[in-house]
Amino acid sequence: MIYSLTSNLPNFKSLDLHPGLNIVLADRTDKSNLTDTRNGSGKSSIIEILHFLLGGKSDPRSIFRLAPLDKYWFEMTFDLRGDRTRVRRSGSTPNKVEVSKPGGNQLTDEDLFTGLSGLTEMISNEEWKRRLGSAIFDITERGDWAPTFRSCISYFIRRQNTGGFQTPTKHFSQQPTWDVQVNLSLLLGLNTDLPRAWQRLREREKQMEALRKATRDGTVNEFGSVGELASELASAEDELSRLSGAVANYTVIPSYSTVETEVTQLGQQVRALNNQIISDRDYLAQLGSSLEEVRLERATGLADLYAAANVQLPGVALAAFDDVQSFHDSVISNRRQYLASEMQRVNSELLASVTERDRLAERRSEGLRLLSSGGAMETLVELQRDLVQRQVRVERLRERYEAAVAMESQQGELRVERQRLAAALSRDLAERQEALKPAYVIFERLSQRLYADEQHGRLVISATDNGPDITAIIPRGRSKGITNMQVYCFDIDLASLWSRRGKGPGFLVHDSHLFDGVDERQRDAALQSGAEISVAEGFQYLVALNSDEIPQELPNGEKLEKYVLPQRLTDFGEDGGLFGLRF
Repeated sequence: MIYSLTSNLPNFKSLDLHPGLNIVLADRTDKSNLTDTRNGSGKSSIIEILHFLLGGKSDPRSIFRLAPLDKYWFEMTFDLRGDRTRVRRSGSTPNKVEVSKPGGNQLTDEDLFTGLSGLTEMISNEEWKRRLGSAIFDITERGDWAPTFRSCISYFIRRQNTGGFQTPTKHFSQQPTWDVQVNLSLLLGLNTDLPRAWQRLREREKQMEALRKATRDGTVNEFGSVGELASELASAEDELSRLSGAVANYTVIPSYSTVETEVTQLGQQVRALNNQIISDRDYLAQLGSSLEEVRLERATGLADLYAAANVQLPGVALAAFDDVQSFHDSVISNRRQYLASEMQRVNSELLASVTERDRLAERRSEGLRLLSSGGAMETLVELQRDLVQRQVRVERLRERYEAAVAMESQQGELRVERQRLAAALSRDLAERQEALKPAYVIFERLSQRLYADEQHGRLVISATDNGPDITAIIPRGRSKGITNMQVYCFDIDLASLWSRRGKGPGFLVHDSHLFDGVDERQRDAALQSGAEISVAEGFQYLVALNSDEIPQELPNGEKLEKYVLPQRLTDFGEDGGLFGLRF
């Protein structure tokens, strides 16, 4: 329960609260003009002060760190773990909080539990939040995705400017799924380890999706399938093994370049001699054919030719036949001698060419054998360079293969883990069904009181493949502001549950935004229910409203004025609002 809210700001409208329903009214006076608005009267500022005193962030743009409020402190007296406690905080020292026990009471075990080592203590805001979480919600868990006091208390003091009234299960519009699941699991008495495990699973899935995306857009090489990579890796390893053996057995020939040049020259010489041998053999064949023709020639028709010439050329002196015959025989003999001599010369040259060719061929063969037994240093260096490149390729393939195996294995593990968590969540909800009954019943009864002639609302907690799904539903009928009333029923439900446990903050705070767009009938029923339930369940219900939007009496005939605090806000004048000044 909150006892008082005050400040050393000169014109601040201090509030003294009582158990049950407390209504802070913002009046629109006769002197207000069209430029005045109740939105500047300070109703939402009450919400901000409460958050500020209960460990809320105070960044440089916070109103409490801006002039003129940065010079002043704000203070709240409230029950903390059953002991009246005062907390004071100033925008000039936003990281420090002063905590004290008014009245000079002696320290108790409860004080030791909350960490107080004296009647007044200055502690860090972080330490204050830790103590509040432990004392109010029994938060002892630490680490990633653990429930936090700030998130839990925000369901009891919702902010309009962060989207706190848009849906019952979120106290701000951008609240992550894990934050909703973990903190509502704590508030509803569920196992908080399961939603934390769900978030760890989501983080692993997010990493896997980022890796898959990177392979698609080329940021990293695509893994490929395990089967394809296994085949490619085996081939690459075989090539590497063969090349490694070749390099290991490689012999360096110091004069490799000289031998290689000589072998090349010898090859050219052998080819030239082969061409010469072929040419000589052709020539020799021609000489042999010519010699054979000369041997067959004989002047068998010479006599007839001579006789005919003597007839045709009478009176012409002709040489004697024997002289002609002798001359012809001389010509034939000379021809035969020439051909024989030429054949002898060609045979001699051919034999020399064949001998020289065979000699050069043998030398070339010896050079080739030497080259085949090893190689030049440059060749070895090139082979070693190729070996290193293949080793790198094999290592990369092996890494890709192992990564692909790990990815496929992880995908399978994630699917199994998701199924395991879903099954564990189903079992946990089934085991806690009896403990959840009060939450279900309170929500339904509240919706019945608000919408007696329409279908009743339901609080539904389901096990899904993405963790616990918590929804507060009131079917949409003819009434306006259904979502706001879903929020109302859900918040009253939480406040009642924690009050029954003897824990929780002991208060619930709503401002007028909760009733925007709500039918008058539901608004009046909500105020009456809040007044009755807060007393019955033992928690304090603080509501900030506009004076021209409230009934004179509640549906049960009770005057609403009895719940209105004497300190009223106004939209008129420089000192009319909560702070007593205009910004």
